[in-house]
Amino acid sequence: MSFFINRQVLEQIEEEARNGFPYEVCGFLGGTVLGQGQEARAAKNSARHRAEEYNINPEETLATLLNFEGRGLKLTGVYHSHPRYPARPSGTDLKLADLPGAVYLITSVYDQPSGALACETRAWRLERGKAYPAELKVI
Repeated sequence: MSFFINRQVLEQIEEEARNGFPYEVCGFLGGTVLGQGQEARAAKNSARHRAEEYNINPEETLATLLNFEGRGLKLTGVYHSHPRYPARPSGTDLKLADLPGAVYLITSVYDQPSGALACETRAWRLERGKAYPAELKVI
C-alpha cells in the first residue's frame, strides 16, 4: 500500500514536530480519497506524559471529522511524532490505534551533532495490534 502526501503537508508536519520537541505532537490528515494526505490539521496532545505518548480528545476528533466532511474531505490518516525514538509504532501506538483504513504517519525527531533537529517520517497501517509499513510517496 502507498500513501501519497503533498510535500508542503509533510514539511508542515515535520516543522510542527521540531517546534513541539521534546514532546509528541499529533494531528489528522485529510484527503479527497483514502491513501492521500492533502491537508494536515494539528490537534492538542492531551496525554499526561506528552514526551512519551499522545492522546487526542474525542471531541476534537469529532470536530475534525465534521470539518473535513463539510469540505468534501475524508479522514485519511493520523500523525504524531516520536522525540528521540524511531519512526515506527510503539507498543502504545499498536494498542490504541482505532481508525481502520487510516494511515498512521510517525515522525521521528532527533538531535544532530550540530544541534539541529532532524526528522524522519514513515507511514504505517496499524490493524489489530500489528504494524504494516506503507510506502510514503511525496508529491
